[in-house]
Amino acid sequence: MENAKLKIITALEQVFLQAKDSKLERNFFKTVDEEIKLINNYFRTNDLESIIITLVMNTENLESVRLKKLAEYVGLNNLNFLPFTKYLVSLHKRNILHSEGPYFKLNEEYAIDYKLIPYFSNNEAIPEELIMSAEKENTFHEFLNEIDELSERKDKGLLNEIYFYKQLREIFEKYEDFKLVAYAKKNLNKIDQFVFFDTIIDAISTCNNDFNTGLQSTVEDCTFRKRDTFEYVQKFLLGKTRLNKLKLIEKDNATFSNRHYIRLTTNALKMLSEWEGITIQIQEEKKNKKLLYPELIKKNKLIYNTEELEAISRIDRVLVESTYQKLKSNLTSNNLPEGITCLLYGEPGTGKTATVYELARKHKRAVFKVEISETKSMWYGESQKLVKKIFTDYYEAKEKEKRCPILLFNEADAIIGKRKVGGNASTSETENAIQNILLEELENFKGILFATSNLVMNLDSAFERRFLFKVKYAKPSLENAAAIWKIKLPSITKEQSIELASYFQFSGGEIDNIVRKCFMENVLQGKQPSFETIISFCNQEKWEASTKGNKIGF
Repeated sequence: MENAKLKIITALEQVFLQAKDSKLERNFFKTVDEEIKLINNYFRTNDLESIIITLVMNTENLESVRLKKLAEYVGLNNLNFLPFTKYLVSLHKRNILHSEGPYFKLNEEYAIDYKLIPYFSNNEAIPEELIMSAEKENTFHEFLNEIDELSERKDKGLLNEIYFYKQLREIFEKYEDFKLVAYAKKNLNKIDQFVFFDTIIDAISTCNNDFNTGLQSTVEDCTFRKRDTFEYVQKFLLGKTRLNKLKLIEKDNATFSNRHYIRLTTNALKMLSEWEGITIQIQEEKKNKKLLYPELIKKNKLIYNTEELEAISRIDRVLVESTYQKLKSNLTSNNLPEGITCLLYGEPGTGKTATVYELARKHKRAVFKVEISETKSMWYGESQKLVKKIFTDYYEAKEKEKRCPILLFNEADAIIGKRKVGGNASTSETENAIQNILLEELENFKGILFATSNLVMNLDSAFERRFLFKVKYAKPSLENAAAIWKIKLPSITKEQSIELASYFQFSGGEIDNIVRKCFMENVLQGKQPSFETIISFCNQEKWEASTKGNKIGF
């Protein structure tokens, strides 16, 4: 069997090497016909499917790869590579390749499916059931799932406006045999349709109808221009959409339009129950007061330096619900810890906590935030109980939530710092005992945990391996800092944003301070502050000189 293993690995490598600049012309692979036959038998594939597998497996060393790179490797441009995407689609349907799509195929990323990797490692044949096509059931729940997936792809920027609404129309046509789908197709326009069913999805996922859906954020999920979002929201608030007139959706009593939450009306709940057999209780359980729910988290545009972006993007992919569940199952089956633990560390005000909240909002996960002060007690032994209780309370909340919430230890230096030696013996013993409990909990953690720290050099080395992901945050680069200034203060010019970024090496949090002062100035003076005033605010921000050289503007 060992020889067979070496042969399949060698075959994959030889075909991959032969594919360089081949333009995927079959005659180009005559010298590796035997290797292709071996791959065909192993994966139950045809010649071109086997060649495609070697490209995906080798181009990025089993990491996901964009199709653009595959096209470049075989010497084809994007247009000429398009006809070969049908083989990728076929392999994806058979669970040999994994991707979030495939839809905009040249922008899609593919990787060998993680379930198959152990069979390569253990020198075993792949069970046939793992590489058979998985046909989706034609159910109302599958219809809702396709709407949700479409929204997620739009949020990732994978779809333009024309393609998004084309896909939405095709989904409705595919499932129009369902009475509620046919009703919506006949009576609602495209935005009404999306808002209606997204509200249904939220109600089903939370098992209640307690204003779970943000009006503006939901409309943003299916529009491509701020103007369209604004016009629809205003129309809805005035009661002029079809959702209002047909009494399908109702809003809460919020004052500001961007804070309105919506839910299904009694009429809509009745239709959902009688037509599709889905009953949602009107009497909802009260939400856990210790959790910050994603619908309450305001969307925040964050700008990262290159290394930060790469690391956060990987964590972002892990938190996709389908990926998280697969990863958890795979880790457990291989006797590995299933917990996802992340340490975000570096300069203050660089967006560490904001990153956690944005990831929670995006992936619809509640946040269980720990105030470090809660772990400190004047009574000996009480602190250890408080730390234990944090994890007990988190696991209880996790059991009741549809999706695994995030446990957030913000500014965690106080409890994961270096062990105390000397000093007050009682205090040192208590704080070291807290750390021992925390180390034990992290060792067996089951969930998603983020810890943030400004002083990573003071962290105890025992915690290092307990964190699966460690992301270092630096102050924004000049280019990113200028972009942040421009986003926060739209009234300044691009040149002025570059000037501010060049002279004031501020973190995102420090820039926010300047923005707050500008808003205050606007209220007090009744007009936007001048650029000279903004500069004076910047010069006053630091205790010490905050510029590269002399202060500017004076």
